[in-house]
Amino acid sequence: MRQGKPTFEGPGDNRADPDAFGGGPDETAFTARPRGARRALTPRDKERNRRVGELFRHVIPGLPIDADPPETRMEPEPLAALIEQTLKRLKINESPWLDELNRAWPSLVAPEVSRVARPGKWEDGILFVYVTSSVKLFELRRTHLRRIEEAVKAFAGAGRVRQVRLMVNAVSLPFT
Repeated sequence: MRQGKPTFEGPGDNRADPDAFGGGPDETAFTARPRGARRALTPRDKERNRRVGELFRHVIPGLPIDADPPETRMEPEPLAALIEQTLKRLKINESPWLDELNRAWPSLVAPEVSRVARPGKWEDGILFVYVTSSVKLFELRRTHLRRIEEAVKAFAGAGRVRQVRLMVNAVSLPFT
């Protein structure tokens, strides 16, 4: 009976598996595959797979592969573009009449109103009009709100706007 650790295997015993030591990742470790809810590859995934294939066509056997090779890195996308794509996919910004209202705003309301207020957002039949300050909001609510509401309802058409609400917003106005 022998105590201690077993002896090492001979030098030629593990030749059946050449990648047992130091074997680098292969092409499948870097390729994008459809998973879960994504059943098809996006154009960006296809471009990545093309670049990975190009990388592995030029790999020198025996040399290690970088964990994040430049060939597989994706070009950065502006965050604004990603947000815009997400909003389009969720159909959140589907109110083209609001853009038309913004363009027609100076002609719909009195000049003193268009200098301090602009249409902001529209949800559930309520149009939020952004005003530059709380003092102007108070003034518009007392003197012009009824005329603003009538002009917007006439512009928007059949029941699109139920109510106009005024809100203070610190964003600069485009009509100044």
